Amino acid sequence: MSRKTFIAIHTYKDDAAKRTIFENFKKTDRTDFDWVERWNFPKAQCIATWVGMDDFFFCHWESETEEDILTTLTEKGMDEYLINAVYPILMHINKNECTGRNPHKVFADVEV
Repeated sequence: MSRKTFIAIHTYKDDAAKRTIFENFKKTDRTDFDWVERWNFPKAQCIATWVGMDDFFFCHWESETEEDILTTLTEKGMDEYLINAVYPILMHINKNECTGRNPHKVFADVEV
């Protein structure tokens, strides 16, 4: 089975969990290349993240199933700090990766 694209909303379980994660960020001395390697697992890979000061953040994942992402997060202990919701994505457009293709064709066989 080939990997699919997912968006995840990771919500901190509480203020203490958020503080712990942010304190760990402050101590982290890694490059963005290191981040890519650190979040690449046998059944799932996080390929982008958006973190602000809110009580949640977003990640762009690739895996065969939603369960592969959730299992990976559990194995890494992240469910101690986060509530995770994972959703499959049909269309992803990035202005830095445009090729002239029609991204709307993915909806041709979609039943709503």
